This record gives sequence, C-alpha cells and structure tokens, in this order.
Amino acid sequence: MTGNPGGPPGGIADAKAPPARQVDQARSLLLGRRLSRPGLTILLATVLALAIRLFTLTRPGFLTGVSEYDDGVYLGAAIRLTQGALPYRDFAFIQPPGMVILAVPAAVIARLTSTTAAMAFARLLTVCASTACVPLAGNLVRYRGTLVTAVTCGILAIYPDDVAAAHTLLLEPWMNLFCLLAANAAFRHGRLDRPGRLAWAGAALGVAGAVKFWAVVPAATLLVVCIVVAEQRAPRVRAYLAGLVAGFVLPVAPLALAAPATFIRSTLFDQASRVGTFIPLSLRLAHVTGLIDVLNAHGKLSLLAGSRSLYAQSVLAGISSVSAGWLPFALVAVLIAVVAAGYRLLPGRPTALEWFALATAVLASVLILSYSAFFYHYPAFVAPWLALTAGGTAGALAGSRQFRRMFAGAFAAVILAVAVLQLTEVGPIGVSSSAATGRLIPPGACVVTDSTSVVVAADRFSSPRPGCPDIVDALATTLVLSHGVSIQGGAAKSASVVAAWRAMLGRADYVWLSGGNARRIPWTPALTAWFRASFRPVGPYNSGLGQLYVRGR
Repeated sequence: MTGNPGGPPGGIADAKAPPARQVDQARSLLLGRRLSRPGLTILLATVLALAIRLFTLTRPGFLTGVSEYDDGVYLGAAIRLTQGALPYRDFAFIQPPGMVILAVPAAVIARLTSTTAAMAFARLLTVCASTACVPLAGNLVRYRGTLVTAVTCGILAIYPDDVAAAHTLLLEPWMNLFCLLAANAAFRHGRLDRPGRLAWAGAALGVAGAVKFWAVVPAATLLVVCIVVAEQRAPRVRAYLAGLVAGFVLPVAPLALAAPATFIRSTLFDQASRVGTFIPLSLRLAHVTGLIDVLNAHGKLSLLAGSRSLYAQSVLAGISSVSAGWLPFALVAVLIAVVAAGYRLLPGRPTALEWFALATAVLASVLILSYSAFFYHYPAFVAPWLALTAGGTAGALAGSRQFRRMFAGAFAAVILAVAVLQLTEVGPIGVSSSAATGRLIPPGACVVTDSTSVVVAADRFSSPRPGCPDIVDALATTLVLSHGVSIQGGAAKSASVVAAWRAMLGRADYVWLSGGNARRIPWTPALTAWFRASFRPVGPYNSGLGQLYVRGR
C-alpha cells in the first residue's frame, strides 16, 4: 500500500506528487491549516510595526544617544534601585514604581557593562513591547474575520505617536502592553470570560496601573462591564477586583512603604497639580487623530514636510505649540459620525469587548485632551482602543463580501503608503551623542544635571558619593520641593525651592545643563549670577546636549 490513505487528500506525505505540487501542498499546510487569514494578517502587521519602530533606532544617535528626557529618569531610577537607593525616600520620583521595576534588567546590564549599553537594551525592549501590542490587539478581534483584524492591526502598527513613543524607554508602550494582556485574558470572542481569567485580567491591569496611573481608565471600564453583564456577576467582580488589587499592590508596596506620605503626595497631588506648557486643542487633536503625519511644523497640511513634519518632531521628542487649524476638528466630527453609524449597524448588538474598547477610547481621549500637560507620547495610550473601535466599525460598515475585499485592499494600500511616508520623514533625522562630552568628566565625579539622559548616555551616571546630591529627575525634584508647583506655575517665586537648588548645585563638581534646563530648575537673577561666578563652561555648547560646567573660574 502506498500514499497515506488515512490522511487528508493531497497530504504532504504524498511522496509521489510532482515537486511543484509538493511545494503548493506545503504552502497550503503552512498558511491554510496552521495560519488562518486573520492570523496571517496579524503576522504581516506585526512585521510592519517592528520594521517601522526598529528603523527609528537605526537613525544616527537613536540607539545610544540622547533622544528623550524621561528615559534617563526611568533607567536612572532602576540603576539607583540596584545600588540600594529607593525612589520617594532617597530621590524625588513622581511616577508609580512599575517602570522602575520593569527597567531592572537594563539596570543590571548597566552594572555589568555601561549605562550606555543599558540604554540601548532598554530601547530595544521598548520596541518589542510596543510591537507586541499589535498581535495582542489583533487576537482580540480575529474571530470577527480578516477585515476587522486588518483594520485593528494596521492602524496600531502605524499610529504616529505610538511609533514615536516606542523609540525609547517610556511608560505608554509598557502600560499598553499590560492593558492588552488584560483584555486578552478578560474577553473571548468578544464576551467576558470565566472568573479565573478575569482574575488574571485584573492582575495585568494592576501592573499597568503600577506603570502609569492612567490605566485606571480601562480598569474602571472593565469593572463596569463586569457589573453590567448579569451572568456570573458576583464571582466575576470578586475575582477581577482581587486580581486588580494584587497586581497593583505587590509591585508598588515594597517601594511605596519606604516613604508612604511622599509617595502619595508626589505621584498623585504633585503630578496632578503641575502646570505645563499650553498646547492648543487643535494640535492635541492632530496628534490623537494621526494627522501629524501630514502636518508640517507650522501646523499646515503638507505631504512633503519630510523631517519638518509634526511626526518627525515627535520622534525627536518634541512638541510644538502651533495651532493646527480647523482640520482636526472636522476629522473628529467625521470619525464620531462613522463610529456611531458602525456601532448602530453592528450585527445583533455590540459585544462587551466592543463597548469596552469604545468607552476606554473615549475616556482616554478626554483625559489626555483635558490634562494640563501634553506630550507627544500621551496619545499612544489611546492608540489600541481607537484601533479596536475602528476595526469593529469597519466590519459593520463593509457590507458585501466583494466590497469587503475591495475595502481591505484599499486599506492595505493606505497603510503601506503611510508607512513609507513615516520612513521618509524619519530617515533624515538624528540625535546627538554625549559620549565626547562625558569623557571630559572624570569617572566617579559628582555631577548634577537637569537631564539624567545626558549622563546615562555618556556613561557618567555613577553611584553618588557621600555629600553628592542624588538628582534622578530634576523636574520631579522641583515639584516635590514646591509641593506640585512647576517652573511654568511659578516655582522660582519660592525662596525655599531656589535655596534648595543652590545648595544642591553648590555641592557638585560638574553641572551639566541641557537646553531645556529652564523648564526644570527655578532660575532667578540671583541664582544665575551665583552660578556664573561659581562654575565655568567646559567644552563646546551643543543644542542637543546643552553645556557642561566645572566648579571654579
């Protein structure tokens, strides 16, 4: 007997089949039986997302240079943790400690090699965390078919501020990762899963909240969903809340209990009360809707802005205060109408997952549009929920099978065109390396800086010797000293805050001031005059790195 009579017709085991047919059978087995069309869509979108995010790190300086302020704070705090110093007790820190814990592997790299290598490692990890959100979002909706999956994954793969936030160690990619892990645990085919799975969902959302408190939005929304769904209501709510509390308390308590009053005041009140630079609502909406891909630095529509686009500016960790005009408002009105129509036409009625995604997208958008401060990475929080909502809407409005295929093809072409546009915009840009300036500082010297990133990238973030101020986050230091008053809010009017900064600067051997130091240090005419009399410049000034100073004239 020959062949494989017990197996499927045309099976791969048919050794007498022609070579071309064997290749076709192998391809069919790989793509048709092991990877469905939604699965293949998820894979392609994930590869695209990874390629775009990795491309940014290939630009000059982006892997080991100075490209952000926040990344130095989070990695610096993790390094201090491995050295025995605790946030809130030993140095100012205004975020929950989840990111500090997640960055510990990179901090270990710093102890074994250099802080420069640790930063590169942390950036690569963040790219992976951001990319992982694409298959997680796709897995939530793959039961709805290829089109819904493609729209969800495609939007998340190329969402401008999500890509920009993935270039270095920031909170939003990691918060989104745990939020989507929670959603995958909570929902199965759009419906709430059993209580045991909801316990894991709560634990993941608890960890997300330990990374950034904004995770309270999906956490509260999922709690409402658990309450509204009548089936197994009490067991589900109990399991979810138990997991949520455990997921938050276990990583937070060991560090928060070292200085509980300072933890509560700095992470809640000081953070919430700070005043940031005014950003027009039109520009915020341009970031949320993704229009920054086609707006130039003046807020005008332009497909040829290149490295002067608002998207390229975001990748460079910048945010302007220009008005984007009426276009973002018009686009938001259209999107609201389309989503409303889509949810009205959904077969049967929207599932629990679809209501959860829509509510989270709306609440998250309101949060970042109304918050006093606004930075380019904030809209990344909205990205997965907007993508899920758009996917469900597209599935409802697509209509016949032939139209769905046409729409899917057109959508794929748009996604690829946007990806090419983003690569074109990012291609010419680069950031400065602080290695040369760092070599002007003797190893082990006491360095005070308003931007920890510059000393981390220069491998001069050493363990502070006795008497040397430990300033990991200059902005947080000012906020904690002033009880939540930022520089923009008038921190320089407080004599005690200015005196504290003079005392800290006075104990330094070297002071490295970045170009944005005036937003973090409460300079007054008297403090400026004292500093100029006490320190002299070393090396050249660099617009991306600032100026290094040494004590003495």
